[in-house]
Amino acid sequence: MKQFSVFHPFLFAIFPILFLFAYNIDEVPATDLLLPMLVVIIGTLILLLSLRLITKSYNKIAIIASSFLILFFSAGYIRDLISSEIEGGFSGSIFFWGPLWALLFITGGFLVIKARSNFFTLTKFLNVVAITLVIISLVNISIYEIKTIILGQEEIHKEGNGFDLDNLDSLPDIYYIILDGYAGEYALKQIYNYDNSEFTDYLTNKGFYIASRSRSNYGQTVESVASSLNMEYVNDLKSSDIYEMLPNNKVSQFLKSRGYRYIFITTGFFPKGMSKYAETYPLRRSIPELIFSDFTTHLIKTTALAPLVYFITALTSTPARSYMLLTCDMLADMPNIKEPTFVYAHIMAPHPPYIFDRDGNPVSMQDNSFENKEGYLGQLIFISKKVETLVDEILSKSDVEPIIILQGDHGPKLTVKALGIPNSEFIKFNILNAYYLPGKDNRLLYETITPVNSFRIVFNLYFDTDYELLKDESQ
Repeated sequence: MKQFSVFHPFLFAIFPILFLFAYNIDEVPATDLLLPMLVVIIGTLILLLSLRLITKSYNKIAIIASSFLILFFSAGYIRDLISSEIEGGFSGSIFFWGPLWALLFITGGFLVIKARSNFFTLTKFLNVVAITLVIISLVNISIYEIKTIILGQEEIHKEGNGFDLDNLDSLPDIYYIILDGYAGEYALKQIYNYDNSEFTDYLTNKGFYIASRSRSNYGQTVESVASSLNMEYVNDLKSSDIYEMLPNNKVSQFLKSRGYRYIFITTGFFPKGMSKYAETYPLRRSIPELIFSDFTTHLIKTTALAPLVYFITALTSTPARSYMLLTCDMLADMPNIKEPTFVYAHIMAPHPPYIFDRDGNPVSMQDNSFENKEGYLGQLIFISKKVETLVDEILSKSDVEPIIILQGDHGPKLTVKALGIPNSEFIKFNILNAYYLPGKDNRLLYETITPVNSFRIVFNLYFDTDYELLKDESQ
């Protein structure tokens, strides 16, 4: 068999990259494939050349190389699968899986070298398997890209330009800031016996309208945010459909068609596919994340190098407190962007885990539930102070007065039995819901407005749309 027909090691090397990309294609730019592709191709070539020092048979060299690559790239998947069934989980697996994989590779390589077979048939079989795997991934990628192009053309045809380039400077930035689990005034008084008027008075004095009897449409983050960002209820949709409509939502589509940049800032909640449609700013938290793209970091975690990456990540990760504070600082810098900007910021507070007391000092609590009144109120009071500073900075830095929506995505996640107080169904959904709508009459707003109607009103006021308001309901 001629040398050039032994190519399966290179295909087995690139297949894991293509497979992972195809699985996450909705949130990974194709450029992220370049570095890992280059590394594995060069690495495979070096491996093949090194194995020539042991045997001159190209078939044997290729089989040993492919065995190594298969073991290397499957290590993370198999280890995690088995470790999840073992008491202690992943924590001690670095001392077990590394030697096991090395033993398998050395044993297999030794048997191949000592065998008298020329391995022609096995080589042909491996070539066919490798080609098939790569083609399947490429077909899946191609199908997705074709659908994306078709949908994109339909969207362009439907929307047109949608905006006047000469008027972009006059468009207000729009901030949709989710404070995860932030309860409304009524719920805070009834459950936590806490008067939040200091914060609400600050917002009112700044010109915010506070919907004092507002409630979330849903009790879970994904359904709630998907509903508000698509301006519709999601009752009849499957969970997979709800997840898909969250990143590429109708609000961002509408605004992008009118010249807005779409920016997503988060301190924890990260919907799958968001980076495909928005400029995402989760701050890099560890050395691997600083060096590599998210895709490359995740790819490495599926290989035999995963224990090393997990160890370095844990050793160098930015603490959760610093991460949240830095993210808030980044949000305060958004007015410096020249273009009109739609910022969706998801701040994981006052939602547990509780990492701040009311003065911003670090805390560590074993009870990270909504029933922990001390933990919840401490974090709520602190994040409220941060929001006051944030609002001051956004307003002072903005050349055009921005639109700001401050909203809880759901109320306190407590059972009716745990509440043990009247009107508990309403209290569970009661949220903070505050609007800063410069230059517009707040009379269109009302105290019971729910998030599903938030952008319907904003678009009617600022973009001359004619959305009908939906009935305000909690599911």
